[in-house]
Amino acid sequence: MAFTLTHIRTGEQINFTIREILQMLGDPINNEIVIQGESYRINDVQGDIGGGGTWRADWQKIPMSVDESGQTEFSIDLNTNDPEGLFLAVNGAIYDYGINSAFDIDSGTLNWHGGFNLEPTDHVYIKYLTLANN
Repeated sequence: MAFTLTHIRTGEQINFTIREILQMLGDPINNEIVIQGESYRINDVQGDIGGGGTWRADWQKIPMSVDESGQTEFSIDLNTNDPEGLFLAVNGAIYDYGINSAFDIDSGTLNWHGGFNLEPTDHVYIKYLTLANN
């Protein structure tokens, strides 16, 4: 993945690869970076480390159906390690994730605890952001 930074003095935009960023932050002589007290090899970085390509925001939507009035639990299959990045849309209104918010997810079950009952006529979907390479 490439990062574009703007030079403060010249205003020129420069692309850096993830490996270059790690080398700047770490110790390029010993090929290591310390993160939270643990040492890692910079050259072992995996993934897209090239400088090419551009990325765009790509919103994903997973539709959900309300089977009965007042339903509060929904079985879902999401492949995410970051539920804080999820939003729930109900009839166009967006609700955020959290125990003290409108919904949370526990062991594959979405728990609705918004301020009103959901109805079978409601249009409901989960929305989350991904990055797509152009």
